[in-house]
Amino acid sequence: MANAAVEIKVPADIEYRVIGNALGLMIACGGLLGGMMISQGSTDYWREDIVPLGLAFLLAFRLMRSLVMTMAAAQALPARSVPSVSRGDIHQEHASIGQLPETTNYTPEQVIEEVAKRIESQKANAAKRAVK
Repeated sequence: MANAAVEIKVPADIEYRVIGNALGLMIACGGLLGGMMISQGSTDYWREDIVPLGLAFLLAFRLMRSLVMTMAAAQALPARSVPSVSRGDIHQEHASIGQLPETTNYTPEQVIEEVAKRIESQKANAAKRAVK
């Protein structure tokens, strides 16, 4: 026998199918609880409860099938290797993030010029406000 890779097709919405089947089964069981078999306490009334019984069996079957499909897909997935993280790696990573950007070194003349420009712009703004 040749080893052939088994490919399992998993629907994209498998989670929604499992949840939908589980909720449908709960609703069908609620219908059974309100039915004649439970209220009379006898299985002789199964004909009156045929719809909830059929829905319960159908949804239980679909739920089991989707659960098995999900478990088989989880088994078939390759194990992801998680890279080991050491304290030194974390310090290096966060050290690069925590660095302050390089500042430009202003000369004292540049600082005086910038301050003078700001003062002049503030005086111009104050004069405009005074005119209004």
